[in-house]
Amino acid sequence: MSVWPTESALVWRELSQAILNNDWEKAREAKQLVEERQRKIMAEREAEGKAWTPKHFGVSQTKEGSWDCSPIHKWVPAAPIIA
Repeated sequence: MSVWPTESALVWRELSQAILNNDWEKAREAKQLVEERQRKIMAEREAEGKAWTPKHFGVSQTKEGSWDCSPIHKWVPAAPIIA
């Protein structure tokens, strides 16, 4: 099994490594790059009239205003995941 290019561990790897190395300038730059990519993708979706939907979780808002995330697939454990 390989890691999808959209998985958090891969998307944020440069930022995580920079933090572990106490390289705060590189961490800032890595964070900005991820955020810029996310903004670009969001703008492209909006221009095409596409709505983003989660692949692994259903997301809904409760009457109290909090968010409920439920797994779509049985192989995805319910949150919170405690290790």
